[in-house]
Amino acid sequence: MKRILTMFFVLLTASVISGCGQKGKSDSPVLAEVGKAKITQDEFTNEISRIPDWAREQFSNKEGKEKFLEELIKRELIYQDARKMKLDKDPEYLEKKKEFERMSLVALILKKEVEDKAGVSDEEAKAFFDKNADKFTIGTKIRASHILVDTEEQAKKIHARIKKGESFSKLAQSLSKDKGSAVKGGDLGYFGRGQMVPEFEQAVLRLKIGETSEAVKTRFGFHIIQLTDIQKGETASFEQSKEAIKRQLLAEKQRALADTYIEGLRKKFEVKKNEDKLAGVTLPWEKAPEK
Repeated sequence: MKRILTMFFVLLTASVISGCGQKGKSDSPVLAEVGKAKITQDEFTNEISRIPDWAREQFSNKEGKEKFLEELIKRELIYQDARKMKLDKDPEYLEKKKEFERMSLVALILKKEVEDKAGVSDEEAKAFFDKNADKFTIGTKIRASHILVDTEEQAKKIHARIKKGESFSKLAQSLSKDKGSAVKGGDLGYFGRGQMVPEFEQAVLRLKIGETSEAVKTRFGFHIIQLTDIQKGETASFEQSKEAIKRQLLAEKQRALADTYIEGLRKKFEVKKNEDKLAGVTLPWEKAPEK
C-alpha cells in the first residue's frame, strides 16, 4: 500500500519533473480524454519509462497498463481542478515555479559544462590501475581518524597546527564536531570500500600510513583525515577494479571542471559579499533572541 501511494504521488509530480505537461506528438494515438485534454500514447510511454525498477513489474501486463493509465487520468483531473481554482496564479506556486526554473537551468548548464565534457577511457583507467595496483584489493580494511569541522578555514588552521607538531588525537577530542569519534581521538575504526562517502574514501586512498590530509570537503563538512592502518585483502584484477577506478577518475575530472568553470564565472561576473549582514542572519532552526 505504501508503494502504491508513493507511485501515485510520483505520477502527480512527474509532469513537473519532466518539463510540465509534455503531451506527445499530435498524431500520437489518444488513449484517454479528460475534459478537453488528451492523454496520448507518447505521453503514456514517456511517463511509464520513468517508473522505478521496483515498480515496473506491476505495470507490465494488460491490467497494469490500465492501472497506469488510470493514474495519469487522476493526475489530469487534479491538475484541471487546480487550474479551475486558479492555483496557477497562487503566489506560493509562482515562487516554486521560479525556483524550479532556476534549478533546472543550473542543472542543464552543469550538464553541458561539466558532465558532458568529462569522460574516462579504459586506457586512462588501466594506467591508473598500473600505477596504484597495490591499492586495489578485495577485502581490504582501512583504519583512519578524522577531525570534522564546518568551514574550510577552520580545517586549514587545524591542519597547520598538526604540521607544527600538535597531537591529532587531542585536536580531534577538542575540536571535531563528530562527537562519536572525537572521544576516541577521531578514530573511525576499520572500514571497507564503499562505506564512506566518495570524497572521503578517495582522500584516504591517496594517503600513506601516518600521513594527514589537507581539508577534504564532503556533504558533512570539512575533514582532516589521518590514515592509521591498512589490513590488505587479496589483490584485485584490473577488470574487478575498472568500474570503481572510472567512477573515481570521473568524479575527480568533474570536480576539476566545475571548479574551473566557477572560477571563470567569478571573473565574468562581479561578486560582492556582505560578511557583517551574513553574521547577523538567524537560521530557521535557531531560536530568535528574546527582546
